[in-house]
Amino acid sequence: MFDYHNYLKQPDALSFDEALALYQAIYGVLENPDADLHELWQEVITAALAYTKMRTEWNFWSTAEKNAKDPLRTSLHNTFIINLTAFHRFCGKLELDDSWLAKLGPVEQRKKWGDFAGYLVCLETIRGR
Repeated sequence: MFDYHNYLKQPDALSFDEALALYQAIYGVLENPDADLHELWQEVITAALAYTKMRTEWNFWSTAEKNAKDPLRTSLHNTFIINLTAFHRFCGKLELDDSWLAKLGPVEQRKKWGDFAGYLVCLETIRGR
């Protein structure tokens, strides 16, 4: 059984409040009407959807299925990281606030970045209401 409070005790945990603050900072940036910026953001969300779909399905797979699909999971995770990093760089290029990424932590904290993908999907789902 999953326990959110135990999750938060892990060194690479990302709380809902932290993820929401990152999301809101990004949406402050997205007030800029630049079409390329919005296209890059859509690519971030598309990558987050693909990665979190697999990560959710992971809970139901056998060990053999996990072993077979692990390279694809890693690839989807890498794609999310690449897209979020490209979006961040473009924010800097447009001289927009790009300080939000530092709050997520270094890319070496892959689990934290992956958790952020899940939060993005959650928050985008609610936003689409």
